Amino acid sequence: MKKTVIIFLISVLFASLASAQNLLEIYKKGPVKLIAEKNYGAKNDWESLFNLYYDTLSKDIGREENKKIVVAPDGSIYMSHKNRYEIWKFAPNGNYESKFGSKGTKIGQFVALPMICPLAENKYILTTDNGGRINFFDLKWNYIKTINLKYMPQAFQPIGNDNILLLGYTSFKTKSRHIVMKLNINTGNEEMVFDYFTDFPKQLVIDNVDSIIDSKKGNYDFHIMGGFTTVRGSYNSVNSNGFKFLPGGKFIRSDSKTGDYMLYNQDGKKLLEAKMDIEQVKINQADVLEYYGMMKRTISQALKTNKEIIDRSSEARKHNPNLPSSNAERYVKINQKWLDNIDIYKDIKNYYPYFPYYSNLISDDEGNLLVFEFSNIDSKENNSFNVVAYDSDGKKLARTSFICDDYDLSFSESTFVISKGYVYAVAKLRNTSGMPLRLVKLKISN
Repeated sequence: MKKTVIIFLISVLFASLASAQNLLEIYKKGPVKLIAEKNYGAKNDWESLFNLYYDTLSKDIGREENKKIVVAPDGSIYMSHKNRYEIWKFAPNGNYESKFGSKGTKIGQFVALPMICPLAENKYILTTDNGGRINFFDLKWNYIKTINLKYMPQAFQPIGNDNILLLGYTSFKTKSRHIVMKLNINTGNEEMVFDYFTDFPKQLVIDNVDSIIDSKKGNYDFHIMGGFTTVRGSYNSVNSNGFKFLPGGKFIRSDSKTGDYMLYNQDGKKLLEAKMDIEQVKINQADVLEYYGMMKRTISQALKTNKEIIDRSSEARKHNPNLPSSNAERYVKINQKWLDNIDIYKDIKNYYPYFPYYSNLISDDEGNLLVFEFSNIDSKENNSFNVVAYDSDGKKLARTSFICDDYDLSFSESTFVISKGYVYAVAKLRNTSGMPLRLVKLKISN
């Protein structure tokens, strides 16, 4: 796999200088080592806890490593899943403690798969789902209330005094409107502080597969980002509009296709506009072949899933002929068409020649923003990740590297959380024959 490289780190919070220097001093000294706490979660039976892992390798039920973790002030971990209607709690020592939730419409149940959000006022557990609901629980899992929103929430940042900032969106015919709202969790009052619009991705959608494959005849300008991608001129399909809340309520909006970023305060006032000091990386044939393999697996799995849906529907209609037919038969034909022409993903001439400027944005708890860039270097070589540090004025502070010997890390804000000098992560143990997935605690040190 390609190595994701941390190449830009910007300190944007004007908190106390003494507090903000701790991690920066470690970054400056470098290299930064992520050292696993060996006894963390020692009593956990990972085979039992993450028992869906092996199913996810062959079935379309969501990746077992696709979690969301939140670190409480005492070091406890709350975890939500993309394939379970539950919230789990781990004690500060990493041992599994309890779980809460089930699928349903009763009080305290979840209508849709829940996502855990940062703790509000250090006393409320917040969950949200794709129905626009925010559910409130206390730290003992007691249900408090639900706030129903008129838009879909995506990200949260508590800012104190019973207020949280949240990013949400609403859809129009051809555009999405993204809004930053200030929500008082006590009164339910809302105030919009910022908004912007993006075009819907113009993907290589399944309905135009015949015309795309038959008439394009090469030069597709595929972008290596995962999933179905688009032709040049529709670059928004690679999710170029990055957004990240920072501790204290400031937020960043950035563009992975240009490297531009803008910093705002919690009232939506622009504080800074600049360009990331990043040189785009050119793709090579190894990247193309890796992406080809991923696309082949993805389409093959979609084909298998839709064939299974057809079989189940046919069996169900034997008992109830009035059941409506599914779209699975149409999808099978489309998936098969893509699979028959999968070799178009082998030719480097069919690709946009560069990776985007970055793949992800993560902030640490001292107000620094980590921007992850693509690289051609194979991450299996030494599991090392380069780092450059900048302050809010664009001044270069340090250049170093992050090294983790024991685990393969996934750098996302959901499963890689920095708190009080440690990284908490959902990661895979390297060189193991059993269950690789773990919740881990890694000391940040030199």
